[in-house]
Amino acid sequence: MTLVAAASGYFSSEQLAALSKRGLQFAVVQAPADLSGKNCTVLCLSPGLLSAEADPARWQAAAADAAIIADESMAQADATRISNSWPPAAIAGALHLAAQGVRERRQWRALGELGVALAGERSPQALHALILTGARRLAGCDAAGLFLIDKQTGGDGELVLRLVQNASVEFTFQEQRLPLNRSSIAGYVSVSGEEINVADAYAPPAGVPWRFDDSFDRRYGYRSVSLYAVPLRTPQGTVIGAIEFINRKREAAGKLDDTANATRQILPFDAELLPLLRAFATQAAVALENNRLLLAVENMFEGFVTTAVTAIEQRDPVTNGHSFRVARMTTGLAQALPRSGVARFNAAQFNARQLRELRYAALLHDFGKIGVRENVLVKSHKLTTEDFQAIQARISVETERLKRRALAQQLVMLKTRMDSGQELRTIEHELQSKLAALEVYWAAIQEANEPELAKKKSGKALKQAVEYSLTEEGTPLLTAEERRVLSIPRGSLSAEERREIEAHVLHTYNFLRRIPWPEELAAIPEIAGAHHEKLDGSGYPRGRTEADIPLASRLMTVADIYDALTATDRPYRKSLPSDRAFKVLEDEAQQGKLDSDVVRIFIDAKVYDQAAGPDPLEDR
Repeated sequence: MTLVAAASGYFSSEQLAALSKRGLQFAVVQAPADLSGKNCTVLCLSPGLLSAEADPARWQAAAADAAIIADESMAQADATRISNSWPPAAIAGALHLAAQGVRERRQWRALGELGVALAGERSPQALHALILTGARRLAGCDAAGLFLIDKQTGGDGELVLRLVQNASVEFTFQEQRLPLNRSSIAGYVSVSGEEINVADAYAPPAGVPWRFDDSFDRRYGYRSVSLYAVPLRTPQGTVIGAIEFINRKREAAGKLDDTANATRQILPFDAELLPLLRAFATQAAVALENNRLLLAVENMFEGFVTTAVTAIEQRDPVTNGHSFRVARMTTGLAQALPRSGVARFNAAQFNARQLRELRYAALLHDFGKIGVRENVLVKSHKLTTEDFQAIQARISVETERLKRRALAQQLVMLKTRMDSGQELRTIEHELQSKLAALEVYWAAIQEANEPELAKKKSGKALKQAVEYSLTEEGTPLLTAEERRVLSIPRGSLSAEERREIEAHVLHTYNFLRRIPWPEELAAIPEIAGAHHEKLDGSGYPRGRTEADIPLASRLMTVADIYDALTATDRPYRKSLPSDRAFKVLEDEAQQGKLDSDVVRIFIDAKVYDQAAGPDPLEDR
């Protein structure tokens, strides 16, 4: 709407009629406050207005970006002059030109604002909606459609109708795929790179290869009249689709709810408007291409992360899938916090960016295991496979030596004594006793090698095995290192090996901080590097206490412990059912090691159910 404001009686009835013919609406104002909310386009400053408010600056401030037209009787040096003594047509022409200049300034300013908004939108769906909303706003049109070329389908590709907006018709939109050829308006524009501008979509120029698709009009009783289609061209010159502007309106807020109203309301897309819409199409194309490239980079990074995590976890088949389960539970727990009713978490609303950061931190929390030796990482028993086989070989050799020695003694006995039956039986008995003892020692070593926490039954036999010396060499059956390893009270790792495993957290932090993360993901190293810390300072690697552990890390710690307890059987223990795992978490919370509120929410909100479910952020 083009609004001209002036004092009452300033224009005659003939002059007002001339303004109306030019599409200018008139509003009477008496004080600067009367301009509030009117979106005035032209303010006619006259003595009649200054009699109510003597300061012209207040009128100019109230008029904002409106054009100021001063009566020629006034001393306004910076304003265009008119006189109400002029002929009506002259006054209307001058005001029309002034209004046109204001409209153009507003349109180009709006274009700049839209460009900023488009550049900042990362969601493809939201970007599509913003493009069409901006298109309809700039063009003052009732409807618009966004078409994009999809070349991933093979061949020449397809044209995809991504979104349609219509201010007059309520409908449910469904994405459509069209042939990428010249038979449709959008197809022609996308293939040829040329514009189409028609005053009536149902009356195209003769000989054109395209035709207007009236299926929407027929389905919803709509009438498309004026139509302008412009290609979406990137700065490199590539056409990536088209925008259709439909039914430019005299009044932006008007609805085209019947044919008569449509005929009265609809305007063609005139030459003055087209440069603005072309510029907007260029901005939209740049935003769409940038968005596509950004998504491509994000998808590539997502693929790298998941592939890297999968590769690392395949080093230890027992924990395969652990990082993905922890990521699902951690993000699910973060989303459950503000719904928990716990007062301290009422404002703990993780936004989409923070959830994405948390997810990547959880996926990569064990990335540092790449720096742990494989024979330590996958060590399922106290002895390494090589050491275990070495002891087994010693016992086999010792067995053969004992048999050979006994046989040699028996041969000597047979050669020197005729009546040697009793002596031979004694030698055989001693041999079998020694062989049986070796079998007992071997069984004790095998039992001691197991990492289970159950009480061992062969302690005495193991002590005898430790004290046993090999025949001929006179060296112990077990080396000092083997004896030390077999004496590990819990699990399969020595103190040095456990420190090496625990160092994976520092490796994770050091690896991740070398990545040049964007600002919105900058906390990933810190979050991942604290997932084994405990609130009372008993965790590792830095022994942090409650005040120094990020909330995101506390969430991950609970999810990590739960999965470690309940996932596939580990060599050193069986997996626990959920209720027993809950008890472990609750005990740790009671001891001040875990955040008790987080543990309670994890259990009450059944966040653990998400361990095997789909990724809650998969579609973001």
